[in-house]
Amino acid sequence: MAITTSTASNPLITTISVDTDCDTTVEAAASGNKTLYAVEIINPNATEDVYVHIVNAASSDNPTTASQHNSQFYCPANTTIYYYAPAGYITDTGLSLYCTTSAGGGQSASAPTENVTVTLGYTAR
Repeated sequence: MAITTSTASNPLITTISVDTDCDTTVEAAASGNKTLYAVEIINPNATEDVYVHIVNAASSDNPTTASQHNSQFYCPANTTIYYYAPAGYITDTGLSLYCTTSAGGGQSASAPTENVTVTLGYTAR
C-alpha cells in the first residue's frame, strides 16, 4: 500500500481558531461572513459534560438576543469529540463561543471546572 499526499489548491477550511479556556465568558473568534465546517471539543473534566454554544456574533456581548443564531454542541466528560458540517454553518456577523455545563446555556449557567479547548475550522464567504 502506498500513501500519496498533495496540497489542496482550494481548501474547504482556511482558518482555524482555538479557545484553550472555553468557559461562560463569550469569546469572539471571527468577525464578518463566515462558514463554519468543523468543531473539535476537548473536555478534560472527569465528571462534567459540557455544551459549547456558537453564536452568530462578532463580539463578546451577551449572545442571547433572538436575532443571533445559537447552536450548541455536546461533549461528554473526559472526551474529545468532533463535529463536521459538510454544507457549513453560515454566519453573517461572525463567530463567538462560550461553554457551560448545562444544555440551553445562557451565560448564567455554570462554567466547567477544568479548561475546555474548542477548535473552530471555517472560511470567509
